[in-house]
Amino acid sequence: MEEGTENVNMLSGGFIQNFLDNWINIAIIIGALVVLVVIVSIVRRRLTRFFERKIPEDRMLIRKRTLTFNSVISNLVIVVAFIAAALIVAEQLGISVTPLLAGAGVAGIVFGFGAQNLIKDIINGVFILFEQWYQVDDVVTVAGITGSVERFNLRTTVLRDIEGTVHYIPNGEISMLGNRTQLWSRAVVDVGVHYDEDLDRVVGVLEEIFDEIMNDKKYKKMILERPSILGDDGISELGDSAIIFKLVCKVKPGEQWNIARQLRKRIKDKFDEVGIEIPYPCTNIYMRNNK
Repeated sequence: MEEGTENVNMLSGGFIQNFLDNWINIAIIIGALVVLVVIVSIVRRRLTRFFERKIPEDRMLIRKRTLTFNSVISNLVIVVAFIAAALIVAEQLGISVTPLLAGAGVAGIVFGFGAQNLIKDIINGVFILFEQWYQVDDVVTVAGITGSVERFNLRTTVLRDIEGTVHYIPNGEISMLGNRTQLWSRAVVDVGVHYDEDLDRVVGVLEEIFDEIMNDKKYKKMILERPSILGDDGISELGDSAIIFKLVCKVKPGEQWNIARQLRKRIKDKFDEVGIEIPYPCTNIYMRNNK
């Protein structure tokens, strides 16, 4: 027992002595690491602003891919720098890293600390990156969370939802994902009219609304295909209190919400103007008087 205690004391004493002998080198290494992290962060932000300014909106896919690779590379540089600094500091403290890098030693330490999850995250991150599941600024749905991809690296994906809440999702947990802004999107609007309305007249008014929005310079540039009524002007549903038309419009990525909101507003205004009724849900109640 005394011999074991003596060995521990000698080991700790060796660490302390090595630290005292090499503290200047260790301080320089840590300082250089901090400077590198600051420089990489500044370069990443400036490159992000540069790419956003120089790559036009009509080349949005290239812009997103560039921003994604910028985020991944900058984080990778920081991770490699941390690992290199840790190994150098270990050498300065008298810890030989050569046996640890001999394969089995590293594997034992890595899996012993539960780093298999980290490896899973990184491997999945590599597949996501090269298979182009999504890019920075894409709107995606993961595990019931919908948000814009704010940052992406090989370990985690950072989403910000519509309320501004930031969600950190390990890449290893992403098994199913929906991308709402890849290549193109589609605005979908359901319009209900009263059963007493002339449906041919309703279709004609909707076509007028489609013409108006296509002639609006502000919204025309967001639209890839003219809006239409799904099913060759057919009816999508005979609802409890309304006849439902489903409108669809192919748009640029991320513009489906703007176009859908604008279509709803124009439909409401136009229907009010021409006297087409959008019915409220109603329920008929029959009461029996036994007397």
